[in-house]
Order: sequence, then structure tokens, then C-alpha cells
Amino acid sequence: MSHASPSAALPTIACAAGGTGGHLFPAEALARELKRRGHPVVLYTERRGAAYTQALAGLDHVVLPARSLEGGLAGKLAAGLTILRATWQARRDMRRRDVRLLVGFGGYPSFAPALAAKSLALPLLLHEQGARLSLANRKLLRFADGVATSFPTTAGLAGIEAARVFDTGNPVRRAILDARGDYPPLADDAPLRLLVVGGSQSARVFGDVVPPALLALPEAVRRRLQLSLQMKGDAVADVERALQAVGVDATVRPFFDDMGARLRDAHLVITRAGATTAADLLTVGRPAIFVPIPHGGSRDEQRRNAEALAAAGAGWCVPEPELTAPHLTALLTDAFASPSMLPDAARAAAALGRPQAAAALADRVVAALHTRG
Repeated sequence: MSHASPSAALPTIACAAGGTGGHLFPAEALARELKRRGHPVVLYTERRGAAYTQALAGLDHVVLPARSLEGGLAGKLAAGLTILRATWQARRDMRRRDVRLLVGFGGYPSFAPALAAKSLALPLLLHEQGARLSLANRKLLRFADGVATSFPTTAGLAGIEAARVFDTGNPVRRAILDARGDYPPLADDAPLRLLVVGGSQSARVFGDVVPPALLALPEAVRRRLQLSLQMKGDAVADVERALQAVGVDATVRPFFDDMGARLRDAHLVITRAGATTAADLLTVGRPAIFVPIPHGGSRDEQRRNAEALAAAGAGWCVPEPELTAPHLTALLTDAFASPSMLPDAARAAAALGRPQAAAALADRVVAALHTRG
């Protein structure tokens, strides 16, 4: 936990987020905007979220125990005990800090801080990154004083009046905002920069499919290619050497902590279709090949995100079963050969960006504080 000097002038605000980047990064963006306005801020997360040390640098944060409700009866009982323990810890910390409001960003680790806030009669705002309320936010909806959404239409809001729903957009980190700028030129002899990222949990399919797809590209394209590939596993060094051996300027890493700079320089991104990933891409204005996580259920949200962005012209939706090396080779060959295909998609992406989302959400937080007096 970091320790900053609290301000006596403005009330303390808490954020709670699950341990993935999709939940934590919007919470970080709001926390930094509120802190810029003079509010003391604390962020509640769990051990996975605490691993994002760069995101949490300079922010007060508390790591709470967390456990999913998935599993049989024994698992649910253990999760219930974990939630009770985390709720007690969060409640004690909130009283010590004199927290006046909590903003929950979803993920099961946000559940306990939200319960703690309501037990203290604090206002609770929820932020939903996707086009449908997440499971945690659906469970907390009846306790919420308001819900901020990232899309004009968000499913799952039955039971809350329209006056308490605010379309703020999805806050993005400062590094992403700083990466905004013109799309890089595609001169005949200039590098072609391809960024491949799988999100917080990476994506094995990208490591399996992207390298052979690039090996099959025409040599003239391979020689211009500059690849940044996020890939986990023991084969990272081998894949990097194999690509470099055929002329691809390849950087293969388990994780990139300079995502803003890599997005700024990219001509094309291959990625999952999570809501926070999409917000980053649209803010910077970069086209993407979206490969939504399969399996349906709550994860079907990624399919809807990808299809909506593809329909808007901001990229292409390729379901994971269709992401074969020959298919990807053909798509990349067409994209890099066309003088307009990628720049047009970049313009469409930028038109959908919401760079003021953190400020808009902070405005709603301040308004909620004033409403409660």
C-alpha cells in the first residue's frame, strides 16, 4: 500500500475494481482525475490488481482477499467467508479514511467494498465498461445510487430509472491519452508496425497463429514488418528468433508496460475485444483485427463489441475458430497492400473515441457528493 498525504479540503473517494486490466485501468484513470482535482483517493483491489504496479504508482490502494463464487457448495461457502472478511476489512479502512463515496468498476473483488460502503450508508456509483452489465454490477444494481455506462445503450439496467444512468464513456489511462495523434504514414518503403496483444490474461491463440501467418507473407512485406507480439510461455525466445530469421523485426514479450507508445506507433493491432481494450484503441484511433474470447455466456460481450466496431468500420471481427494462419495471412496482405484500407479504419476508430470519459465520470462523482450533502 502506498501512503499519500490526505487533503483536508475535499472528501475522500474510493474506487473498487477487479484484478484484470479491463477493470483496474478505468478505475486508475478516474482515481488520477479525482486526485488531480484535489480529492484524496483510495483504490480497493485484489492480489492480481496489485501486480499492476505501474498503474497503482502514487495511488493509495488496499489489497483485499477475493474469491470467485464459481464452484460447488464448498466453493461458494468459502467465497462467502472471503467476501465477509474482505467487507469487514474494507469497512474498517473506509471509516479510518472517512471515505464519502465509492465507485465500483466490476469484477468479483469489487463486491466486498461495495457492501462495506452501503453498510456505512455511503453513496455507491457503478461504472460498466461493457455493453451489458457484468455479473458483479448486476448483483450490486439494487444498492446503486447511479450507474455510469460506456455505451449509449447498455443491457441489464432494468430496475433503475433512466435519471440515474449516465453515459460517460470508459475512462482510459494518461498513457493512452498521451498517445493520441495522427495515424502514422504508410509510405512504400516505411516500416509496417503490427501490435499483437491478448489482454490481461494474454491469448495463446495469438502465439500459435500469428507467427506462421507472418512467415507466409510476401517477402517484401516481411522485410518492412515491425512486430510487437505479447505472448506467454516457454517459446517466447524461439518465436522471436524464428521471425527475425526471415526478416521480421520482431519483439516478443510476455507483457508490454509501454502500451501507449506501442499503440501510438502501430498501423494495425490484433487483439481481443474487451471493452477497455476497445476504449484504448478508439481513443488513440487505431484499426484492429478483433478476436473475441469464445465460449458465449458473459464472454459473449466481446463478440458484440467486435461486431459493433467492425460494423462501424473501425476494424475486422474474426471469431477465434476462424483465426487460422492462412486466413490471417490473406487479411494482412490485403490490409498492407491497400493505401486506404487501414487509414480509413483508423479514422472510423478515432471518430468513436471518448477521450473525456474520465473527466465526465469525475463530474458525476462530484455531483453525487453534492447531492448527498
